[in-house]
Amino acid sequence: MSNIPNPSLDRRSLLRNSGIVLSFGAIVAACGGDRGGSSDPGRLGVAAPAPTLPAVELDDGVLLRTAQSLEYTAIAVYDAAAGLDVLSAAELALVQRFVSDHQRHADDLGALIARADAEEFTCPNPFIMDRAVIPILAAFEGSDDLHRDVLNVAYAFESLAGASYQALVSELADTSLRTPAMLIGSEEHRHAAALAAAINPDALINPVLLAGDPVDVDGDGFPVPYAVPATFGQLTGIELIVGAPSDEGGRFTTQLQTPADNTFVYDHQSC
Repeated sequence: MSNIPNPSLDRRSLLRNSGIVLSFGAIVAACGGDRGGSSDPGRLGVAAPAPTLPAVELDDGVLLRTAQSLEYTAIAVYDAAAGLDVLSAAELALVQRFVSDHQRHADDLGALIARADAEEFTCPNPFIMDRAVIPILAAFEGSDDLHRDVLNVAYAFESLAGASYQALVSELADTSLRTPAMLIGSEEHRHAAALAAAINPDALINPVLLAGDPVDVDGDGFPVPYAVPATFGQLTGIELIVGAPSDEGGRFTTQLQTPADNTFVYDHQSC
């Protein structure tokens, strides 16, 4: 006879073992293919239902309204820059000329928007103001060279305006709207060239165009602006660096992009 005692089969052990069996059975049942219940995704907590987004259409009116909003965005940027009292008399006169040009552009776009059977949008672009302008102006706080930052911001936004017209004009379905729109865009590029000449007077042409070595940043790590940056207009992101260096040596950096889905000013939007 074996000397190994039989395991105890008391009430507690039986209940525990039966619980294990039942739990295993529940798992098997849950993994089966034939189970009922709602197929809706689960949710945690209590939250308001997702809003119903309005139906939108990207038409000529939307494209032109977006362009008009960029003109008012530029005016808002210049208004903020002029109020910082860091520009020379000559630079301030240039800014005032640019503001006048942007208002004229906005008015001209109003006539084009009417031709597209749409309503004008006579205020800055909401998305760009929230995601770019306001953070940039906040980064001015404590800047180690506010004059440099203001000029670089002006150059970046003029470059953005010129690139935006290039991007938008090809999307206009009414081809008669393309020439007047691009004429405005060409003026934006001339604004950018004038600012580049003021910032970087010793190198007006990108050396790459003269078979030279590329010089993308200066000794302090800021993008170098050129009056003639490339053979053709660029649609790539425009890098902008402003503000004082952090403890790690980095500065506020952002990329300005030509209008896309979030930037468009749709028909349901108003000032």
